[in-house]
Amino acid sequence: MTQQAFKLNTRLATGDKEYLIQTVNDDHGRRVLTSLFSNGELLETFEETFDAGIKNDDLKKLVNSTHEDKKRELEQLIDLYQKSSEITDPGNLHYLGQALYYKRMYHESIKLLERAVELDPEFHEGFLSLGVVQFSLNKFKDACQSFSRAVELRPGYADYRNHLGESFLALDSCKRAVIEFDEALKLNIYYGEAYLNQAMAYILNAIRREDFNLFTNQEEMTGKALEKASVIMPDIVDQDFLEGQKFFEQGNLEKAFAKFLTCREKRRQKKDAESSSFYLKFMLGTGRLNEKMITRRIKSLQNALSNNPHYPDLHYELAVAFTLLGRYIHEKAVEEYKKALSVNPDFERAQKNLKLAENELKGTEVIIKAILKG
Repeated sequence: MTQQAFKLNTRLATGDKEYLIQTVNDDHGRRVLTSLFSNGELLETFEETFDAGIKNDDLKKLVNSTHEDKKRELEQLIDLYQKSSEITDPGNLHYLGQALYYKRMYHESIKLLERAVELDPEFHEGFLSLGVVQFSLNKFKDACQSFSRAVELRPGYADYRNHLGESFLALDSCKRAVIEFDEALKLNIYYGEAYLNQAMAYILNAIRREDFNLFTNQEEMTGKALEKASVIMPDIVDQDFLEGQKFFEQGNLEKAFAKFLTCREKRRQKKDAESSSFYLKFMLGTGRLNEKMITRRIKSLQNALSNNPHYPDLHYELAVAFTLLGRYIHEKAVEEYKKALSVNPDFERAQKNLKLAENELKGTEVIIKAILKG
């Protein structure tokens, strides 16, 4: 049976941003797709599957409900930002700042993250996130300062070192960039992105001729770093990567650098679009998180992992989502045991299981609090 085509569009505006939420049904793929655009740029796509042979009325309801859910989520996020002056907890400012970042609301995000680190000067995650947003706005000196502070607070975090190295690389400071990438790889020898950055630093140094010692064995070191990056991150080996290797072998270093930079940014954009649980964390902290939001997030992450099984961040985000879902399952269990006892107060199995479920819920709450602290 041919399904009727449904399409919904909603536009929302805030400040200098205009958002378009578009929902359509894909009969061939048996899914409803909701896409979020900002000023013409695709930010994220969410899909909801449906069974073959679904009635048109039911499909229409699914399209409408999916569209309304995403619309409500964005409206709520905008509303939370507009009321953010009431937030005094650095952690919640951080979560909301991250949620805004993933919606490309960079200037709004920076304001909240700056407040977070002002409230807590030891907040290393806040400095890292602030640096990421500053880097996205090409404020490389500011980003370098933020990443430096994050590294100062947590020198043993490989990703902090990698981000700091990237900011040095953006400032054409190749030697200092290589130092940070080397430190990142000492901490995590399987850090594929750091190997790619290391190769890019060697190439840029050969172009700029900044440091002679790096230049002497540049070709060999670059080749090894690229090989390790491709082995650890096989998904990065696309047409741009292959062309970058070809340009490098031909000695066309500027074109090689540009291609590898494109690879890095494409991978990061894809990762950003797929891997954020900060919105869920913030909603949990404000008591607005619900089961439907979590199950939607789980489906989205599972789809992302089917295409990117080597992304550790995605596995982590999925674990967070399942942990949050577990809390609601335990709460429901406690509620049902209490209902059973309200009908039959002498129900011994219900009494016993209620105590077990309440203890389990307390343990889950401890885990949730740890997640909220980052």
